[in-house]
Amino acid sequence: MKIKKTISRVIFFVFIFMLYINLTAFDDGIVGFTRKNGNDFGCICHGFFPDRKVTVIISGPSSVTVNDTATYTLRISGGPAVEAGCDISASMGNLIPSPLDTLLRRDESLPGSGFELTHKDPRPFTGSYVEFIFRYIAPPASGITDTIFANGNSVNHDFTSDNDLWNYADNFQVTITDIPQPVELSSFTYSVSGNNAELKWTTSEELNNAGFDIESADNSGSWIKKGFVSGKGNSGTPVLYSFTDRDLKSGAYAYRLKQIDYNGNFEYYYLSGEVVINKPEKYKLSQNYPNPFNPVTNVEFGISKLGFVSLKVYDMLGKEAATLVNEILSPGKYTVKFNGNNLASGVYFYRMESGDFKDIKRMVLVK
Repeated sequence: MKIKKTISRVIFFVFIFMLYINLTAFDDGIVGFTRKNGNDFGCICHGFFPDRKVTVIISGPSSVTVNDTATYTLRISGGPAVEAGCDISASMGNLIPSPLDTLLRRDESLPGSGFELTHKDPRPFTGSYVEFIFRYIAPPASGITDTIFANGNSVNHDFTSDNDLWNYADNFQVTITDIPQPVELSSFTYSVSGNNAELKWTTSEELNNAGFDIESADNSGSWIKKGFVSGKGNSGTPVLYSFTDRDLKSGAYAYRLKQIDYNGNFEYYYLSGEVVINKPEKYKLSQNYPNPFNPVTNVEFGISKLGFVSLKVYDMLGKEAATLVNEILSPGKYTVKFNGNNLASGVYFYRMESGDFKDIKRMVLVK
């Protein structure tokens, strides 16, 4: 008997509660009555069933990048069209009021059930519809589809639910995409000329591209910045870039580009394979260039073994004018600059010695 009485009391109180919320309009809104959890209660404080006389539409971006924020609008039309309220929820993303709308508030129907948006006060109709503006924050995972749910009521605001109507909005699907790369690289290649590595890369499109740091690493594995090439900023057409890393020693080198946005974000692009600078097969002293020169010229030489290298400049009388190299060097190709700014115009000779190798060549300084 006690159990039957208890059940009867529960049913009675549920009936009274349902009758109450069906007869009473809540000015400050309620949450937890969208289709988010599969319920069909809706705005039961304004009637038990949705009504097609009320149209509720969600509008806004159909795709949002991870963790990004987008603005949406909920439009309510039809019905008594005196004032309108709403309840808005999302499956995975977060909803927050927009600074453009001061009549929305954020609330949970139950602790831990997830925050939804509802009206602080019903919004008066000033035309054929009412709009609520809100913001949606996308979840951190890409490649998924989120859903925004909503219902809206159109009421006569006579402080009862009589003749008030409501309806659901169609569930709004939002595709969550990854953050787009500011630069799309279509190629990244290299060629070797002597002891120089010539890098070339092409972008198919660019967005907010400040430029590229060029970095290289040898067998030590440490990346070193070798230079910077400015980007085009924004471009929808292919752009070709190039950079030459000069005077490399013999060995294998890895390269990468550090693409940098104007806001400081960056992305790495790695060169496929290694750039190999081969060891010279024999000792060689090349003719300087340019020649004649004024006042700077380049002298190239190569050595095939580790050893002491001497490279000096002499005048016509055999007097030493400058020392360009005087140290132990690893096998490889080298380029040194000679500046004759403090010397008089005329013919000079430069002489290289390393082990059993000796060679001498002529240069002309013209001022």
